[in-house]
Amino acid sequence: RRCAGLAPAGGMDVERRSDAMPKASAKHLWAVYFLGLIATFFTNLEAVPFMSSLAMGCCCALAQSIQRLWMFALALIPIGAVMGVSTWGFLMEAALAICVLLQIPMFGAYLVHRRLTIRHPELWSVTLAFPCVNTALWVLSSILLPIGSEGSPAYNMAGQNLMFIQCCAWLGRSSITFMLSWLAAAAAQRWVNPKSGFALKASVGCYLLLTLAGGLRFYAPSFLGAFDLEGPETFDFYGISCLADLPDMFATTKDRLDAGDRIIIHAERSTDPTDVSSYQALLQQHYAKSHTEALLVLSFVKNERSWYKLLTRNGTEMSYAKNHPVPFVETDIAPGQAPPGVAKSLQLSEQSISVTGTICFDTDFPYLTRSLSSAELLLESSATWSNIGQQHLRGHQYAAVENGQTLVKCTYDGYTGAISPHGSIVYQAPQTSGVVSFQLPQYPKLTVFPMLFMAFEIIVGLAACIWILLACSPQLSTRWLGRCHLLPERLGNEWPEWQPEERLRNAT
Repeated sequence: RRCAGLAPAGGMDVERRSDAMPKASAKHLWAVYFLGLIATFFTNLEAVPFMSSLAMGCCCALAQSIQRLWMFALALIPIGAVMGVSTWGFLMEAALAICVLLQIPMFGAYLVHRRLTIRHPELWSVTLAFPCVNTALWVLSSILLPIGSEGSPAYNMAGQNLMFIQCCAWLGRSSITFMLSWLAAAAAQRWVNPKSGFALKASVGCYLLLTLAGGLRFYAPSFLGAFDLEGPETFDFYGISCLADLPDMFATTKDRLDAGDRIIIHAERSTDPTDVSSYQALLQQHYAKSHTEALLVLSFVKNERSWYKLLTRNGTEMSYAKNHPVPFVETDIAPGQAPPGVAKSLQLSEQSISVTGTICFDTDFPYLTRSLSSAELLLESSATWSNIGQQHLRGHQYAAVENGQTLVKCTYDGYTGAISPHGSIVYQAPQTSGVVSFQLPQYPKLTVFPMLFMAFEIIVGLAACIWILLACSPQLSTRWLGRCHLLPERLGNEWPEWQPEERLRNAT
């Protein structure tokens, strides 16, 4: 009977009920704030697992606890500055400015969380509002902003928890952002309102189930192979060389072909544009002499664009211009208009293989890399700078897992490496210049579900719109989410003075 009432008399906002909730002391709020600053610092280049969840959780708790919104808005500016310091190696001063500006939409996500959790403090489902809005914001960022998916909460887990990252093969990297955001919102709600602990239990349980499912996906091939009567699966191996910033790239390429390498990748901008036409003849001469196929990736700047060319003895198999130049850094080139393609049925061993490729920063844009999911092998040509090289390689684990393909990254002044379809970094080495050579197994392509990625992001986006609408309208949220939270039995024995009609109706 009590939950079936109408809105409070006089149209007063039910958020006034928050006065009955326990309030944190100023000392505790300052402690949470400094903890959030420290956690934010360790979310990117020197990533520590779950620091993004801790940082967002601290901000959610502050959003619920600080009474004056303008004070919370000002508190986000240092948070953004520390995030800029954490990503300083990417764009330096520009990273600082971008991260501070990102706090404007983040303020909106925290505001939605604040209004709904204060209005419905014991309703666990309102903790899903922040992860929906936050995930939708980062999806829009990966589409609209020039930084792609870098800086998103998902990047904090890159290279940290392969079992959990496996869920990218089912729902995409946005599911990582959603799960980390839910853990943050649920923990904040539990800290502010100790009686509402179900949301935290549900989010932790969901995380553990995803990790368990990911572990089954990760270890299933090894486990099933132990019971295979035909023996363990064998792989063909490719000899791969990465060439960067050499005085004579053409001569070194010829030497690596003579050494038996099947795949040779030039780091970004390392190819002399005047020699491009000579490389096909070099591959033809190599085949005539050894009767072995080889694949060559060239990268050069021509006509104010950074070009990627995938070359065999038969000619150019795929070519495209870099779609996303690094903002504030690559001001000398214009973005290309066409995305990369997939070269199918290339004969590098006894079995044919489909190959694609990207240039450096393009690999950080999910909607570009997902269009290449039909390829078995992605060859990336890049040029980073040493202080971000390793984290940049780790971040590209998401592209490998989402597409179920092997990714090889050849870089100048960064980390060259190879990532298996499960996301394992099977080889990595720092490379500033010269030649890095290694052997790579021909891993089988794994099954992924690209349509589910888009479906998940659309559902989360629609849910975010609904949560924003509920946050903006107390009447709608009261009608749709119920009013049991207005009962005073769990908050005290006295009825609020501003609810005379509710009090009279209950007495009747």
